[in-house]
Amino acid sequence: MGAFDALDRSQAESCLSGNAQTDNLHFDAIMADLLDSEQASYATCSDFDATYVSDYSGDMCNEDDLGTKTAVRQQMYDHMYFVAKALDGYGTSTPAPHWKTRTGIDQGDTSLTTELNLALALRQNPDVDDVDFATVWGRGHTTAERTGSSTDNFISWVEDCCS
Repeated sequence: MGAFDALDRSQAESCLSGNAQTDNLHFDAIMADLLDSEQASYATCSDFDATYVSDYSGDMCNEDDLGTKTAVRQQMYDHMYFVAKALDGYGTSTPAPHWKTRTGIDQGDTSLTTELNLALALRQNPDVDDVDFATVWGRGHTTAERTGSSTDNFISWVEDCCS
């Protein structure tokens, strides 16, 4: 079962892979490979649609107006691609010198380790000066602040970084 790449391209994340011709595209290369390699097995299921196989494989080969394929755009969407030494994107851009992340411990959108892994990779990156990371109890995935509003706190943090 795919986590974010629905068979009908209905998840919001599919919009990230879209291009000028199509708003939503599949982006899960593992799902594309599984559909291709296991299609005979899946075909025994009453609700299997054989067009899933071609939809996924076609979308994996799709390019945007700059000639960038879906798989590369997916990698570029991942912060870790640019900041972790083990990944191909490391050194292809300069990350921001200052980072602030507040993540709620009560989130259902992603693993709690996602932001922590990013913070740890950023702390190891020589181009990054500081990483302000905290997990906030009782908050969700976004706008997780212990006090005040996320907008006011962010503006104050930016002002501190620039002073």
